[in-house]
Amino acid sequence: MMKLAKASTFTQEERRIVLFLVGIALLGTGINFSAKRYAAVKTVVCLNENLGKININKANQDTLMIVPGIGKKLAQCIIEYRNQHSNFTTIEEIKNIKGFGGYRFEKIKGMIYVE
Repeated sequence: MMKLAKASTFTQEERRIVLFLVGIALLGTGINFSAKRYAAVKTVVCLNENLGKININKANQDTLMIVPGIGKKLAQCIIEYRNQHSNFTTIEEIKNIKGFGGYRFEKIKGMIYVE
């Protein structure tokens, strides 16, 4: 005869984690709903999207060097490219600069933006 396994219950810590995750999901849903419905909230949400990122169209050499993997030479190449070709229209355009192949771009793409 086969025994049925007793249904396991969550520990106190597991319940807290589940409640935390549910709370975060609900908060995200509320922000998403508000951003779609109210223009003022949408502006604030969009402004915070680039918080902590470097605008490669406006950053000087020292600021560009804050991004891990961009040293003095690559920062100067970004500025020269920007001066010769006007501002970047997308962050992917940085791959046109020698030294920004697939790996380096993938590593920094979350740290930069264009405006």
